[in-house]
Order: sequence, then structure tokens, then C-alpha cells
Amino acid sequence: MTTAFSTIAERYTLLETLARDGNAVLWRGEDGPDGPPVAIKELPLPPHDPARVERLQVEARVAVDHPSVVPVRDVVVADGSAFLVMDPVEGRTLEDLASAGPLPPRFVADIGGKVLGALAAAHTAGVVHGDVRPANILVGPDGAVKLTGFGIAKALDPAGTPAFLAPETIAGHEGTPHSDLWSLGVTLLSASEGGNFFQRANVAATLYAVVNEQPAIDRTPGPLADVLRGLLAKAPQARMLPDRALPLLAQAASGIETPVPIPPAPPRPGLATPSVPAILAGVASILFGFYVLTDAMVIHQAYLFDLHWPPMLLAHVGIVLAGVFSVVGGGLLFASVRRGQVMTTVGGGLTLLSLLLLQTLGDQEYLGVPLEPGLTLDLVALVFAVFLTITVWFVPAKRPAVG
Repeated sequence: MTTAFSTIAERYTLLETLARDGNAVLWRGEDGPDGPPVAIKELPLPPHDPARVERLQVEARVAVDHPSVVPVRDVVVADGSAFLVMDPVEGRTLEDLASAGPLPPRFVADIGGKVLGALAAAHTAGVVHGDVRPANILVGPDGAVKLTGFGIAKALDPAGTPAFLAPETIAGHEGTPHSDLWSLGVTLLSASEGGNFFQRANVAATLYAVVNEQPAIDRTPGPLADVLRGLLAKAPQARMLPDRALPLLAQAASGIETPVPIPPAPPRPGLATPSVPAILAGVASILFGFYVLTDAMVIHQAYLFDLHWPPMLLAHVGIVLAGVFSVVGGGLLFASVRRGQVMTTVGGGLTLLSLLLLQTLGDQEYLGVPLEPGLTLDLVALVFAVFLTITVWFVPAKRPAVG
């Protein structure tokens, strides 16, 4: 590894180590004696591989015109390492910022929008970054965001960083703009949720998680969460594209939430307004039920159970139940027409059977002549039971709901 105050290419002087990323070292340097300050990234090169060195020199100089891209001014190969000379950028890496825990969603969305803008410009120019991750994103004190590392990953480490690789890249496909979008999604998820969801104890487990597991997005709210889900779609063609993700990131960065329209709740069955026919039938059934109960108690003395004569006991119980079913059926008509119809019909049927049974057991005969008060009440009950049992079924089964 090169030491401080070394000079490379008889031009650039390495002054101070600024950061380390694996085997790579970022130096503060200067261009010539007392020259302008520069940032120099030192990358160890694989031995005896001139083709890869040449590829690095070509790809590192690829120009992407965007304010969030740090261009490479020069590439120098010396002492088994490549030195990428760039304009100095004041700031800290997103990896360093997120090391203390989850970052505020608005802050993450602002960074994501600027990095995505840089990637969109690169993709338009036909350039794939190939190594989007927090260590390659610099955030300045003024809020400026810079994406570094264009072309370096493809030239030096085609395998990439496992926890940020897209599923299709793991399957052996060449990196594409869609795989850059996936890596950005993992980067923003790590910053917002606190830690890389896919990182495991070893490379094999990490790659398995990327391909097979879906991260839970618990802390991240609103539009930013929508963007993360869109960027982390397993299928490349299903991922959210910049033209849709950029407005959502801008919205999340501004802190403005789009209200979600809440549809009106469907009316609950118990709150439906009964129809006029249901109200009339319900009132009639309730009144009829009390009429039958009065007839049963006053005329037939149904409260005196004759346990030694089962037919009379059955008749008394039947006439009481007829009144109860009629009252309950009338009440049900206000809430559930179909149940009320059934209950009222049962009450009417019991009225007919019970009264006929009482007349038979009492040896009373009449043809509708009101010779006795009890006979008159029975005749009215019989006629009204038939009328109510028939007409109640003409009540509409569906009733208008409230509102």
C-alpha cells in the first residue's frame, strides 16, 4: 500500500488518508507542488492482467454529465495499484452516516432522488454503474450528494458487493440499468431501516437472501416506502423506473403526504332503514301477538297448565308461543325482513293450530256467531292470522340503506 507523501506519475502527491473501503484507500492529494487539491482513490490491481487494467482506464474516464456524479480526471497505474484522480469532495459517505442507526426518511429520500437522477443520466448515456452502495455515495455538509465509482466495479470486481447485487446479477447476467435500480433500493433501505436486510454471516447465505427473501419495510413511511418496494421487485422488468420514482422521492423529501381517499363504509345490515311496508307489517304483527297473548290468558286461561291432559297442555303452550312468535317476528321485520317473515308465519301457523285444537277439546261449536266473548276473540284471531301470514310475504326483502 502506498504511503503518505508519495508521488505518483511524477505529478500527484498523496498527503493524507481520508477513508478506507475494503482494499481501496481514498487520499487527500494535490496536483503538483503547491498545485490544486485533488482526491485520489487507490485501488489494488490484479497481477498480470493488462486487459483489466486497460478496461479500468477506459471505463473510469467515462463522462456522465450530472451534478451528483464525481468525474474522474485522470487514471494512473503504478506500483500494482490504480490511482483515480478526482475533484475533491467535502463530505461523509452514506455508509458512515448510517452507521449510527436509521436516518430520517426525508433525508434518505433527498439523497435517493439525487443519486437516482445521476443514475438516470448515466443510463441515458449508456453507462451502468455496477456498484451502487452507501460507501460510494458522498453527502456534503451543504446537502450536496455525489455518486462515485463509475466503471470501477465492472473493471476490477465484476462480482460486485454481494449484499447489494441484484437477483439477476447473481444468476450470472450482465449488469443493466435495472440492476443499478435494485442496488439503489437496497442502499436506501439500509439507510432508512437501519442495516442491510440481505447481509448474512457468509456470502452464500447473503446471495440466497437476495434471491429468495423479501425485506420487511417497517420504519419507512409513505412515498419512500412505495419507492423501496418498487425498486426491490425481484423481476428486473417489474422494478419502478426513474420517471415514476423521482416524483415520489421528491414528495417524500418535502414531507408532503398525499392523502389517501377513504371510501365510505358500506352500511351495516343492522343500520338499514326499514321500508314502509316492513314498518306496517311489523307493527301489525306485534299488535297481533299481544292480542293473541291476551286471548290466551284471559279467555283460555293458558297459565293453568293441565299436566294430566297432554292435548290441552299442548294447546295452551301453543297459543302462548303463537303470541310470542308474532311479537318477535314483528320486531325482526324492522331489521331483517326475511327472518321477520319466517317468524311471523310461524306465529300465525301456531295461532291457527292452537285455536282449532282448543275449540275441539272444549266441545264448542260456532259459525262465527259472537254468542260468547271468547268465541269472538278466537274468530278475530283466526281471520287475522290468515291475513297476516299471507300479506307479510309481500313486504320487499331488500330495504334502502342509510345515506
